[in-house]
Amino acid sequence: MAESNATQIILTDDGIKIINAQNTADNAASGVANLNDANLMSVIEKQTQASQYAGLTSQYNVVLARAKEASISTTALTTAYTNLNTFMTAILTDTTKASDVNRDTYKGLTDAYNTALSNVQTALSNNFNTDISNMQSSVSAASQAASSAAIVASQATTTGNNASQVASQAYSAATVAQSAGNNATSIANNASQAASSAILVGSQAAVSANKASADYKTLSAGVKDGSIVHITTETVIDKGVIGTAEIANGAITNAQIGNAAVNSAKIADLAVGTAQIGDGAITNAKIGKLAVGTAQIANAAITDAQVGNVSANKLTAGTIDFNTITGKNINASNITTGTLSTDRLNVGKLSALSANLGDVTAGSLKGVDIIANTFSTPNGSFTTDANGAVVASNLTIRGVTNLVYNAALLGNSGTYPNTKVTGWNLFTKGYYSNATLHDGVPSIGFNSSTGSGTWVTFAQSKLYPLNGLHGQPYSASVWFIDDGSEAAMNYQFTLAFFDANGNRLASGYAGNTWSGNPTAQGWAYKTINNAISPSNAAYVGIQYWAYNGTGHALFSSPMLTQTALSTGYQPDTGNVVSAGEIDGSVINGSTINGTTSHGGDIISNANNTTKYYPMTITPDGAYKSTYFDSAVGLQSSVESGAIIYKYRSMIGNGQYLAYDSVINGQGLNLQSGYTSAKDTTFSNPVNTTTGYVIVNVNDGITLHGDNQQVTFNGTSDDVTPKGIIITPYGNINPNGTQNIWYVGNGPTMKTASFGIDGSGANNIQFNRSLDIGNFNINTYHTITSSDNGPIHFNRNDGKSVDIYAATVNYTSLVKSSLLSLKKDVKKADTAYWAQLVNSIDLATYQYKSDDSNSHIRLSSIVDDVNDTKQWRLPDIFISRDENGKLNGVDDSVLLNATLATVQEQQKEIDQLNGHNMELEARLNKLEARLNG
Repeated sequence: MAESNATQIILTDDGIKIINAQNTADNAASGVANLNDANLMSVIEKQTQASQYAGLTSQYNVVLARAKEASISTTALTTAYTNLNTFMTAILTDTTKASDVNRDTYKGLTDAYNTALSNVQTALSNNFNTDISNMQSSVSAASQAASSAAIVASQATTTGNNASQVASQAYSAATVAQSAGNNATSIANNASQAASSAILVGSQAAVSANKASADYKTLSAGVKDGSIVHITTETVIDKGVIGTAEIANGAITNAQIGNAAVNSAKIADLAVGTAQIGDGAITNAKIGKLAVGTAQIANAAITDAQVGNVSANKLTAGTIDFNTITGKNINASNITTGTLSTDRLNVGKLSALSANLGDVTAGSLKGVDIIANTFSTPNGSFTTDANGAVVASNLTIRGVTNLVYNAALLGNSGTYPNTKVTGWNLFTKGYYSNATLHDGVPSIGFNSSTGSGTWVTFAQSKLYPLNGLHGQPYSASVWFIDDGSEAAMNYQFTLAFFDANGNRLASGYAGNTWSGNPTAQGWAYKTINNAISPSNAAYVGIQYWAYNGTGHALFSSPMLTQTALSTGYQPDTGNVVSAGEIDGSVINGSTINGTTSHGGDIISNANNTTKYYPMTITPDGAYKSTYFDSAVGLQSSVESGAIIYKYRSMIGNGQYLAYDSVINGQGLNLQSGYTSAKDTTFSNPVNTTTGYVIVNVNDGITLHGDNQQVTFNGTSDDVTPKGIIITPYGNINPNGTQNIWYVGNGPTMKTASFGIDGSGANNIQFNRSLDIGNFNINTYHTITSSDNGPIHFNRNDGKSVDIYAATVNYTSLVKSSLLSLKKDVKKADTAYWAQLVNSIDLATYQYKSDDSNSHIRLSSIVDDVNDTKQWRLPDIFISRDENGKLNGVDDSVLLNATLATVQEQQKEIDQLNGHNMELEARLNKLEARLNG
């Protein structure tokens, strides 16, 4: 969550140079990309178009004026120019940035203007030809004289592309020619006015790029017979009046016509050598095929005269006013003195002006590349030297700046549909998609329902701080694709402004809204232009909205710029260096010395009462990263040689869940518990501790608490957790489906295996001899008393326990019958017990588990099968467990009952023996009598 944004820094000179170099490279790369995009008008193209469009506007104004003078309709031309001007003004408002352009619209408007212009020019040309036809017969001589003068000028234009070297000289000579022509025009006023109008129209039309090349070729070939040149200024022809005279095929070289009046006379085929016509007035005279050698016409007025084939080699003084004379193909090789006004100069390249241009003190240079050794402002606030070093009192460098943080949707985490994207809030309805891409850029989608008549925001970009920039234009663009939505649905792309608390201003937003489409559509480009930041706005951002229905659509490649018009997508956030502040830039190899550094904007959440930023570096070297939402506050910090993590619940009633984690040089300390109050400053201690885990080199691992435990979840092959859990008491419990826990040298070499399953199906198994004190159990079926002492089997209460076995082999069998251990001792009635023994039914049998080789068994039978017992066995001889279940015959009781039976039998034997002895004595007595 740590972000690099508005950071207070001190830049070294090397740092500034690095940034300048990087920005230059970025701008160059951006410019190349713009040049390759047919839908963009690049900066270079804009600047070229601005220069050409200025010429087009000048041409339009001249043609419009001449057409109105000639009473020619200009409605179509005005409409075409107005439409083209509206289109071009929007594009050329800012010539420092590339702009979107509709090439088809541009071509259509340009073609319409050229067609209307061509129609007006044709009408002007037709009007001019009509005037020329009407006046040509009366002005041919004057035209020839002016043509001769223009020939000299046309020779100067042959090297027009090198006019920069001799511009001032050309103007001086042109001025001389203009002066002579001016006097001639004054004399031939009526003829020259018509000619002047026509030629001026032709001159202005030459501004058009379509006719420029043809006009230059015509001028370079000279002004042919019959063409008209309007000369308006006084020169060698001084104060004379030539009325309607014609000077045809005449050469006037050095002659002077002074104050004479030449009215209706014709000077035809006459050579006038060095004659002077002084103070004379020639009004209607015609000078036909007359050769005028060195004659001078001084101060004469030639009004309607025609001068043909006049050589202007001798025009050396005076002024020709080119405001009324339009010359073609002027050769500037003989223009050596005077001044040429550059506002009338149209050259293809300024490189043609190779002379020192001096100081340019007014105007502006547009659409050109400036290559200079040094550059500086008049007050020295900005300078560059020949080595490229820049010194500026206040420098701002702006690249192509996309104010949308992480517009490329990088660094996502989580899984669909709960993916998180750095710098974006996707709310509950938005989701991240890297399956639907626009030019490789992922998208944010909506695939849900808004409910009827409900607007739902499903995505918002990170808010960008305005830093006091109010009343500024902002524009945005985005690409949109509809995968199928109800027709009643609306989608909206919003450029919104926010207050200092991150709340959207009620009147501070602009939106582009469109309807859903039930059929899946392709990508569409959506724009918002010229949204002005309000005076109370602190942030700006973009939002994606859905309304009134169910649909599936996605947005990609958002672009937010501080411009009046939206621009195409750029993934970077731009580079801004202004008064020691860097936003969204990369700093390499620099040392930054400062006070407090913040990343991102103040966290917009009601629980952020301390106005934490997502990231802050404090002057004491502490780094803190903070997060808030309605449920929790999180803060991690690196300070005082330790890493500290704090979790604070924002929900509680007298108890607020709190976790603290500290990693330092001693180890790891984790604590859980509660704070008594909501801790929005992360400063309240955990005053009720419910558990802790401490790991350090001195004490190892210490666990305390109800939930503190060590959990083992198995290997990568286990889909679900499987292993053991070591409790705070150190006990071992199964985790998941784990059934055993073993100790050994691997799964195939277990020393001991402990069954830990809940069902008790798995036993405890020892695979090595087991020593328990003096008691040994080995793997050879032997239980050994290690100290040769007896082995006792007792119950928990110290009493002997029952032992169940099959065949028991023993050396002797000893029953404990100590009187000291007995109570209620009475002499047994042996006759009773003998009677019980004699009542037992004995049986021979085999166990069901015996095989055919087993011997016949003999014993009493415990009848646990028949309700009416088939086999008699007094209950006194039956053994039962603690639950009353029949176990078998109690041989201890039966044995002693048998002993009682023996005793009873012995008594009977003794009685019988006594009786036998008595009988034997009586028999002996009887035998003695019989024998005696």
